[in-house]
Amino acid sequence: MQPTSLRSAKASQSIPLGAYLLLTFGSAWLVWLPLLVAEYTSHPLPVPSIALIMLGSFAPTLTALFLTWRCAGRSGLHRLLGRALVWRVSPIWYGIVLFGPALVMLLATGGHVLLGGAVPDYVPFGPRWLLVPINFVLVLLIGGPLGEEFGWRGLALPALEARFRPPWDSLILGLIWTIWHLPLFFISASAQHSLPFGLYALLTIPLTILITWVYHGSGDSLLLVMLVHAAVNTWSGPLQISPEAAGSSRPFILVVILTWAAALLVAGLGRVRTHQAAD
Repeated sequence: MQPTSLRSAKASQSIPLGAYLLLTFGSAWLVWLPLLVAEYTSHPLPVPSIALIMLGSFAPTLTALFLTWRCAGRSGLHRLLGRALVWRVSPIWYGIVLFGPALVMLLATGGHVLLGGAVPDYVPFGPRWLLVPINFVLVLLIGGPLGEEFGWRGLALPALEARFRPPWDSLILGLIWTIWHLPLFFISASAQHSLPFGLYALLTIPLTILITWVYHGSGDSLLLVMLVHAAVNTWSGPLQISPEAAGSSRPFILVVILTWAAALLVAGLGRVRTHQAAD
């Protein structure tokens, strides 16, 4: 039997990656265009800004589902949807995806404090922590993971893996993922507006390598991918990682450094295993 990742890569070859990216970028940016116009002309919109932001954020998944149905038929669509139901994996993976991002952020915060930064206000058992599980579910469903991951990891990653060797496939996807978010940095209602784009790009690219590692390590589980995506977005709030919340760019910079270190470690271990398998 062929490995799941190999079958996924072969199935994705029937779906044109160029068309997928064109439709995903075009549809999302078209939805976000009125927000940009309103931002710089002061014309009010008839709908809340957050509604258009969320609608555009579902472009990667909706485009992937549509193209998979058109190019690979019902069977291809069922395979893609079925990867979101892959949940029988080692509990270690759940620990990694749910709490790994928090550990990285806490280490970065600790480094910030050791370097003379202010100690963050982590109030024990305060509302910030009680709302984390609820916020996690909301982020998972409407804050990016569900709206994006059927496309980025479900379709684009296998298509890139069929063309490029690791880690170039993930590096290219990370760059694509970063650029797709670009309009949101100019929209004040978005979560990206307060972040420096350069630091965001430097974080997203190694994060993509780590998400690829999670994806294949969990048996091509889109569920685990969506969970780690949600964990990154959720923990950054209460742990005060953004420059605006921390009052300094240092915690975010340290998160970038630690994420790159983890990505390089994962990429290095992957190369070692590849060479050992070849021998």
